Amino acid sequence: MTTPQKLMIGVDVGSTTVKAVVVDPITKQILWSDYLRHQTKQAEFVLDFLKRIDAAFPGVPHENIRLFMTGSGASPIVPHVGAKFVQEVNAVTLAVESLHPDVGSVCELGGQDAKIIIFKT
Repeated sequence: MTTPQKLMIGVDVGSTTVKAVVVDPITKQILWSDYLRHQTKQAEFVLDFLKRIDAAFPGVPHENIRLFMTGSGASPIVPHVGAKFVQEVNAVTLAVESLHPDVGSVCELGGQDAKIIIFKT
């Protein structure tokens, strides 16, 4: 597999876990992902994920990487890593509308809350 020249990274900093995914913005192919319990060390786990992603894609210039963060713990981290904050419900809604347009509803159970999204035509 060749390394793409542009990447999109999504990081969800939740109340109990940190999840990250790296996607090729052209093909929408998932290139890397991880999911770990952060043991109340949200920022440290985000930093570790970003270092591991950087090591996994050494040929991609940093200016060609778009980083998005969501989750209850993301807001204080966003300005320190150059990310754009996306509210959780908006992130899920956009992803489902794009990847699964036939879905009528989504139920998402988080570590501290639950969300139900109902799609109407």
